[in-house]
Amino acid sequence: MLGVKLAWEWVKKNWKFMLLTFWSALVWFLSRRSSQAAIDAMQANKISYETQIDSLKKEHKSEIKKREQLNLKYRETLVKIEEKYRKKENDLSRAEKRKVKEIVKKAKDKPIEINKKIEDLFGFASDS
Repeated sequence: MLGVKLAWEWVKKNWKFMLLTFWSALVWFLSRRSSQAAIDAMQANKISYETQIDSLKKEHKSEIKKREQLNLKYRETLVKIEEKYRKKENDLSRAEKRKVKEIVKKAKDKPIEINKKIEDLFGFASDS
């Protein structure tokens, strides 16, 4: 009984210390629980961001691959067009040469007539 009386006297004398200790323990317990929730929320955000980053990286790789394919197709098409152009230009040159030969054959010894027909054919004028 003496121990209980001494304890009661000590509590009455130091009640502020007891209250402060209880309050500190309560705040520590509640803040620990809140911080764990904040840590869990941050971890969920981190996982979400990593998933988004992975998704964006995959899409970026896909876009680069599509761009490279389109670039390759563009270059192939350009080569085909240039080839057709060279062929058409070559064919046109041959046709023009044939026409000039025909003009020269028909006009034989008439240089003025040859000049006139060539000017009409190619659209330019001579100085003679």
